[in-house]
Amino acid sequence: MAALSKEKKSLGCMGKFLGLSIFTILSGMAACLYFAAKPQDLSDLKKLQQKSEPRDLKLVLEKAVLGQYSVSLSEAELNQWLAHQISAKQAGIFSKWISVESVLLRLREGIAEVIVERNVAGFPMTTSLFLQLEKKESLQGMSTQVHLHGGAFHKLVNKPVRGGRFGQLSVPQGFLMIMFPEFTKISETILPEIEKGFEQMNEIQIKDQVLFLDPRLPKEESLNTTF
Repeated sequence: MAALSKEKKSLGCMGKFLGLSIFTILSGMAACLYFAAKPQDLSDLKKLQQKSEPRDLKLVLEKAVLGQYSVSLSEAELNQWLAHQISAKQAGIFSKWISVESVLLRLREGIAEVIVERNVAGFPMTTSLFLQLEKKESLQGMSTQVHLHGGAFHKLVNKPVRGGRFGQLSVPQGFLMIMFPEFTKISETILPEIEKGFEQMNEIQIKDQVLFLDPRLPKEESLNTTF
C-alpha cells in the first residue's frame, strides 16, 4: 500500500509538471502572437517626414561620386524620398483586404531596419528586415557585403541572429524567408540609387538616424623610411 501511494504521488507530481509545462508553452505562444500582431510605433519616423519635395538622391549621389566628396543622408530625408519613390501594392488573392501603406527606414548605430506597414482588413500590421553593411577590399577592389540580420539576440550568444520583426516581436533570420521576395522587389525599385549609393562608395557607415557615404579611397598611411 505504501508503494502504491508513492507511485500515485509520483504520477501526480509528473502530471502537475506536464500541466505546468504545457501551460507555460501555450502562454509563451500567446504572448508571441500578441506582440507579432501589435504593430511597431512608427510615429518617430513619420513625424520627421516633410511635405515638400524630397531631394533627388540619384543626382546627389552622382555628384558626390563625380566630385569625390562625402555625403550624409538623414533618416528623415531617406523616408521622405521613399514615400515619393516607392508605390508599393499588395498582390495576390488577399489584395482586396491587404494594402501596403508605407515603406520606412529606421537607422540605428550599425543597423538599418526596413519596415513595411500594411493595412490588413482595417488593422495596422508591420513587418521588418534588419540590414548590416560591410565594405571589404580584395584583389578585385572594394565590394559591399549586405548582411541580412541585426546581430545576435544576446551579446553572449552568437546564434540565432535577429532577422527582423513581425510587429513588435523580434524573430530569427530563418523566419523571414517568406518576406525576401517582397524586399527584393523594393530594392529593384530603387536600383539606380543602390548602385550609386553602395557599389560606388568606398566607405559606408550606418549611424544613428544618418547614413554616411564616401566615394573616396581610404588614405594610405604615410610610410616612415629610415636611412
